Amino acid sequence: MSSQNSLNPSTNQMRETILATAAGGMAIALSSVLSLVKLFAMPQGGSVTAASMLPILFVALAFGPAWGMGIGAVYGLLQFVIEPYSAHWASIILDYPLAFGLLGLAGFFALPKATRLEERQILRRLGGIHWPMVIVAVVTGMLGRTISHVISGIVFYASYAGDQNPLIYSLVYNLSYMVPEAVITLIILVPLAAVFRKKGN
Repeated sequence: MSSQNSLNPSTNQMRETILATAAGGMAIALSSVLSLVKLFAMPQGGSVTAASMLPILFVALAFGPAWGMGIGAVYGLLQFVIEPYSAHWASIILDYPLAFGLLGLAGFFALPKATRLEERQILRRLGGIHWPMVIVAVVTGMLGRTISHVISGIVFYASYAGDQNPLIYSLVYNLSYMVPEAVITLIILVPLAAVFRKKGN
């Protein structure tokens, strides 16, 4: 770490906050646009999109879990405004701010905070993460979102299960679009991390 970074922690933190806020705003906007490009949509909510989760996951990997969860939650609220669907007021929380906020769990696999502060180029922060960890991060974030949707399905959408076990129905329903969404995201994100990987890392 350079002496300038060591001597000015408050300046570094302020710069990081501004950078994360700007990147988060762009991520929300880009994810919102990509969410409109649906490869297919489910009848009770949920869809496979043109990698609309990638910008949120990128923020988590570039700035850590707190920023990832916060930006994800804001994006989730915006998604409810754009395409509202709910069976109960509590299902709104589970299916929107909480579900999308849990994408930020991917941020636990980001580079250490000190390393992130030293690297001002946020795309290189992604490149600094070994590709197996990028996969684990995406799976973790997507799994967090899936669990929230599954709980919502069990509690508020059990009537749609008919004679099936509500847990099995909710799992199958939500995995049917979350698995393809995760695969599409990984197909783009892993090569992107490789492109911005520093030589010698």
